Amino acid sequence: MGRWRKKLPFRELTIPIKMARGRMNNYGRRITPFRELELEHGSLRMVDSVPVVRVRGTSREQGRALGTLVGVQAAETFNLYMRYFCPDFAGDLKLAREMEARMPQWFRDEMKGFSETSELTYDEVLLGQTFLDIHKVALCSTICAHDSATQTGEILMGRNLDFPSLDIADQANMVVVHEADPESKIRTFASVTWPGFLGCLTGLNDAGLALSMMLVYGHSRREHLNGLPFPLVFRTVMQNCATVAQAAQYLETKPYCTTTNLILGDAGRHGARFQLHPDHPVVEHTSAENPAIACTNHYLDRRIKAFAFTWFSSVWRLAKIQRRIRRQKFDVQGIKDALQATGIPMINIQRTIFRPERRELEVAFDDLGRGPGRWVRLPQELLFPQPQVAATATV
Repeated sequence: MGRWRKKLPFRELTIPIKMARGRMNNYGRRITPFRELELEHGSLRMVDSVPVVRVRGTSREQGRALGTLVGVQAAETFNLYMRYFCPDFAGDLKLAREMEARMPQWFRDEMKGFSETSELTYDEVLLGQTFLDIHKVALCSTICAHDSATQTGEILMGRNLDFPSLDIADQANMVVVHEADPESKIRTFASVTWPGFLGCLTGLNDAGLALSMMLVYGHSRREHLNGLPFPLVFRTVMQNCATVAQAAQYLETKPYCTTTNLILGDAGRHGARFQLHPDHPVVEHTSAENPAIACTNHYLDRRIKAFAFTWFSSVWRLAKIQRRIRRQKFDVQGIKDALQATGIPMINIQRTIFRPERRELEVAFDDLGRGPGRWVRLPQELLFPQPQVAATATV
């Protein structure tokens, strides 16, 4: 283990500088518009201005389809974004390659396929899957409520993805549906994401399992590379798990190597908050007595608490959500109001409502958190149009 312990770049305090430089460089730039297209192994459809991509086939075929459909936008976003957050390309690539050695072959095949049909090299695609483990960037908030905490008893989840856009990433928001390959025994899932990002930060699968991750800052200035990039870990959850309980079993194996929080909810009206510390993971499940839970960007368990420059913002956002949990029963609009109250203006680039029992999403990508947003509904018949046979898979 010792040889895998590295001191990763820990540049939290430089993020405002990177934001300023990136916004100055990208001011007025526009990425190439998404266009509708049908392929043998995929399609891109515009749904009320939201790009919804579907890919199918083997991992390499899915990667090639994605590269054809959104490769231009992926290259533009990478060149105008990643060069600011990953200025030491050679050093970061060295770390990425250490993580690559632990990636499953199917994921490497998908990366290779994407590089073959997009305008990105394989090394650039690889760095795109690992940079969030190397450079901590995101600030997020999530709420999950069900039974007596909602007006109808339905389980509802809502998440803000607060992520510095550098005036470019907010133009590239999209939804990708990875269809199950019958031979691989995995689940179909939808990911709220960007072109070229093959992991999962926000997702819903055909079984009704919903996922929302939040980075945790400042626990230590040394983190292990002896694990998988956390977006790949969470994609594995989406592909292989149908319930919160199944996901918990997988996460107990500690496949990740970077500190994060995670909230999961499933169609059986179960929710859980995972404080994923590499040494001391903590899981808290909802219950009939406590049917709502929330999370932001710090650990709550006293054994793993740590201070970071994001701490005050994280505590403030969590307190605002918790006050709403104590005072009201939620409906969809109530979840949206909670997201509006806790989103960070100018970096609030994605908002998502999950309705696991309906296998349905709503997304808002428009106004960077400066207003209530324009919500677009993505129903089950769009995301998961065919009945899915429950898969038995190992992770």
